[in-house]
Amino acid sequence: MALSASGLLLGAAMVLADDVLADEETRATTSAADTAAQASSDDARQQAELEQVQEAAEQTQAQVASLQSQLTAVEAEKARLSLQLDLLNRKQADLEAQARELERVQQQLRHSQTAAERAEVEAAALRTEIQQLRQQRELEAQKHTAQLTAAELRLREHKDRLGGTDARIQGLEQRLAQREAQIARLEAADTRRTEAKQQLEERIAELRARLPAPEGGTLTTAQAEAQARRDAEVLARLIREGQGVQNPQLWQQIQETENALHRSQYLLARAEGSRTVYRVRPGDSLARISAMFYGDDEAWSRIFEANRHLLDDPDPVPPGLTLVIP
Repeated sequence: MALSASGLLLGAAMVLADDVLADEETRATTSAADTAAQASSDDARQQAELEQVQEAAEQTQAQVASLQSQLTAVEAEKARLSLQLDLLNRKQADLEAQARELERVQQQLRHSQTAAERAEVEAAALRTEIQQLRQQRELEAQKHTAQLTAAELRLREHKDRLGGTDARIQGLEQRLAQREAQIARLEAADTRRTEAKQQLEERIAELRARLPAPEGGTLTTAQAEAQARRDAEVLARLIREGQGVQNPQLWQQIQETENALHRSQYLLARAEGSRTVYRVRPGDSLARISAMFYGDDEAWSRIFEANRHLLDDPDPVPPGLTLVIP
């Protein structure tokens, strides 16, 4: 729209200049018989009008240049806001997915803890019953032993009674063996539940390790920088290997590594509280990126310092590299 307005203004100025020149030629023709003094006066007036027209044209060109500058600034601001909105939407989606996963893990952990507590109560009751049975067996054995030593004449009777007691003891021992086997099964189940609980806790710790400390996780700035540096090194190696090679699988690996680096830099930006991240396009430079985000191409050193873990030199910046924008 600014270019169309400037074209109209320039056209109007040119038409006005042509009209003035035509009027001047007409007046010059009709006043050929005037005196030399009158001709000199007309020339001065015509020169003044021509200068006014030129001045109006210059003002019009200055307005066009100003409108073009404003349009460029508006387009840069629009691109920055669109990028921020996209990053915020991705961040919200990631946080919602992580929250759902954490809630599911916590619910499984609560179920496992309840089952383990119930099994522990049952095992305690069985141990108590087994202890009572053992005490009862010892009391019965003591009783029959005392009866056997009391009188030799009652030996047969006591033997018969002892045989019944032995049968009962065998039955009790069988029940004890069954209870002990049941206890062993319960203990094995408790061990499995303990292992499952440990696995769930490790999963929760893994999820927290993927979140920066300001968001309740354990990911530090140093860890995020180290991961980003590793991803950048892998990307540089793959790009060197892919130069002059037509290998779709290799270029697929390059794309996946670029995405991995983007995620690492995005986590680093969240851990540091930086503004956003930006993936370098062909033809970009730190000065151009600085002008895009800060409106000042001289502020490129801020971006360079924030990405020293990836950049040894500010120029050139390889396409595909994701930069943290502080």
